[in-house]
Amino acid sequence: MRRQRVSFRLASDFGRRADVGAVRSRRRPFAAGGFTLIELIVSIGIISLLMALILPAVNNAREASRRIQCANNVKQLALAMLNTAEQKKRFPAAWYWGGVDPGNLGPHHNWVVDILPWIDQKNIADRWNHDELMGSPANQALANTHLAVLSCPSDISITGGGDLSYVVNGGVGQSTAMSGILDCIVDPFGTPFDINGNGLSCTAPAVDDGSPSDRDLFRSIGLFFGENWGVLVAPGGTGTLRHHTTATIRDGFSNTLMVLENIRVGVNPATPETNWASVAARQVQVNFSHRICRDNSCAAGNVDFTLANAGNHRINSGRTAPEGESPWASSFHGAGVNVAFADGRVQFLSENIDGAVYYNLFTPDGLTFVGTPLDAGVTSSDF
Repeated sequence: MRRQRVSFRLASDFGRRADVGAVRSRRRPFAAGGFTLIELIVSIGIISLLMALILPAVNNAREASRRIQCANNVKQLALAMLNTAEQKKRFPAAWYWGGVDPGNLGPHHNWVVDILPWIDQKNIADRWNHDELMGSPANQALANTHLAVLSCPSDISITGGGDLSYVVNGGVGQSTAMSGILDCIVDPFGTPFDINGNGLSCTAPAVDDGSPSDRDLFRSIGLFFGENWGVLVAPGGTGTLRHHTTATIRDGFSNTLMVLENIRVGVNPATPETNWASVAARQVQVNFSHRICRDNSCAAGNVDFTLANAGNHRINSGRTAPEGESPWASSFHGAGVNVAFADGRVQFLSENIDGAVYYNLFTPDGLTFVGTPLDAGVTSSDF
């Protein structure tokens, strides 16, 4: 009997232990492999924090890559411009107006068309019909072709058509015909500009405007201008011909801006003929602010060089402006723009560059202004 009772107790004890073990075995998988609600929330929070830390770094890396590609595009355009200047013994015009048919004059082409052979687009250059205007169906079809070298990867306005993210140094404005007067010097928005400050502006070519005249000074204040193409604009005239050569950049190639970014040019859905071949001045060139001269008169006491890069005319001020309405350098890179100088060197130019320095970088022949109110003096080359 004693042995039976011992056996019974042992069996009972074994059973109880077995029951407890079973319970523990049923609970163990839940405790080891699952999460409580608090643990789940904490885990999600940690993952979200890591994502918040990683994504900006990824975006920054992508933008750095886009900015490098954009700078490479600027470099290619600069070298193409220099090759064109070497071949033709002059720099191209910013844009050309005219045509070979006196009865059908109009927008002809711009600087991009001139450099096509040097940006690996000789097939388009050979097919471009210079006997027709820019708006002809054949030329328009070519100009609506998307060329990657003309588009900055950071430019969110790119459409995949005839886009353009780069422009040339146009100085302070443009020349145009106004009220029957040819080659009238105006600011980017069409207001006559008295550059020599003598009280006269938009005078007829035969009128004595002093020496140097507004027209003379205009040529020294920028690198690319509008010209006429193929026709005599007036009886006995030759049209407007104003350009630079490699010999007329007296301020030094490394100190003169040539190609700059502007994201508000190129394709404009409101005007179907707007593309990389367009001739509208604000679509193809960039300016420093004409506000340096109060009331568009550069007379003594009226000039403030700090305004060359200020207010809503400063670098990157036109990021949200309508296409073609902001002829100031701009990009989506952040605090500046990629630019190329006349020696082909590419640099990232700060949007906070001093106005006087910025002004001097636009002028290829600053000695012209010595002794005039437009003489900004020698400024630091640290930009």
